[in-house]
Parts: sequence; structure tokens; C-alpha cells
Amino acid sequence: MNYYVHALDPMAFRIGNLVFPWYWLVYFGGYFWLLFGMEFLFKRGKLPFKSAIDLYNFLLIGFLLLIVGGRLGYVFIYNFSYYLKDPVRVFYLWEGGMSFHGALIATGLWTLYFSYKKKISFFSISDALSLFIPPVLACGRVANFINGELAGRVTDVSWAVIFPRLYDNQPRHPSQLYEAILEGIFLWIAIALVFKFANKKARLTGVFVFGYGLSRFIVEFFREPDRQLGFIIGELTMGQLLCIVMMLAGASIFYLSQKESE
Repeated sequence: MNYYVHALDPMAFRIGNLVFPWYWLVYFGGYFWLLFGMEFLFKRGKLPFKSAIDLYNFLLIGFLLLIVGGRLGYVFIYNFSYYLKDPVRVFYLWEGGMSFHGALIATGLWTLYFSYKKKISFFSISDALSLFIPPVLACGRVANFINGELAGRVTDVSWAVIFPRLYDNQPRHPSQLYEAILEGIFLWIAIALVFKFANKKARLTGVFVFGYGLSRFIVEFFREPDRQLGFIIGELTMGQLLCIVMMLAGASIFYLSQKESE
């Protein structure tokens, strides 16, 4: 069977010696997408920020902490021994290596601190963020595909892709695109439906946390485990173990939102 051989350029464009990877364009594009969405809600009185400056400060610091948390999450959860031998490589962001769960923890703690400091509801912020994050996740997974990273396990399905740059010449599941569909499109639709027909405080947060955990848990069965970790417990990967925690947390948040509305 003739499989598609991945040959996409991970660099979106070049200006002289400067290169701009697709992946980092998603980060900055995602920041402005969230800024637009949150500002839209704020101007319509849907967010409890006391001023636009508070909103901008929250998003800017949150964005920086997202990058720090994503990087440190990858370092400590997925590849600690590698970076322990050469700590300076922690700062080599262009080499890749980011963890969604690390970014989630960092931004979650920042939101918790900010809401406490400003005396506003944590869930009013997290619910709003949950509305706008899934499209960014979808774009991020597409960028992973363009980079040829985080590929799937070997398979013989007709839509398999060969990733010769970072893997081998065996056909693999394009698991990055599976994640883009589940974590991005399907999750966004689910959140939008809840927002329109059954929105209660904390409910969108619960749907997002549970939905991401479930989506990632499923796709991990098709995704190649991290080489340095492999399987952790039986056939479960580190990502799946973290997603089990997410599903439990998301279900708990959803349950509490349901109890409060009764």
C-alpha cells in the first residue's frame, strides 16, 4: 500500500536567519484568540474583572506561566534524567518538549491565586477560558502533525502516515490529528452545547477537564508512548495516568455544579 510520507516543513516562514515554527505561531495566535474572546465577554458584563487592565494582566502573566509550566512539566514528568545531565537544555525551547498537564497546573494555580487576590470567582474565569481553549488545542495538534512529532503507533490502516524525520519508515497512526478532532472540535462542540442549553457555574470547567482527559486517554491507545518512559502500568502511558486524574477531577467539578444548581 502506498502511504503518505510526511515531508511538511515545521517552519511556517523564514526572514533572513530568523525562523518561525508553526508550533510557536499557535502559542501566540492562541494568546490573541483568548484575549479577543475574554475581552468580548468582559465588555458584555460576563466576566467579573474589575477593569480591562486586570484582564490583560491576567492573560499576559497566565500566558508566560503556561510556557514555563508546560516546559517544566515536560522536564519533570517525562524526561527528568535527560535534563538532569544537561540542565541548560531546559531553556532550549526550540528543541521542543512541552507538557499540556504542566501548563494546565501552572495556569490553574495562577487563576486560583488571581481570583483569591482580586476576590472574584475562580470558576467564572475558568468557565470563560474553557469556552475558548479547545480551538487552540486543535491547532496545536495540527502543528504537532506538521512537525512530524508525537506520532502514533505502527498500523496498516489506509490513512496511515510515514514519519521518516523523527521516527522510521513504518506507517503510523496520525494520532496528532485524532487528538485535534477529539480535544479540539468535538470538545468545543460539547462545551458550546452545555454553554447554550445547560450552563451553570463551574459546569463548563468540569466538561472541559473531563472531556480533555477522556479524549487524550482514548487517543493514547493509538499514540506511540514516549521513548524514555514507555508504558507505566500495564498498557497505560504516563499521559493516560494523568488523564485519569483529570477525568476524576472533571467529573467531581461537574457533580458539584449540578448539586449547587439543585
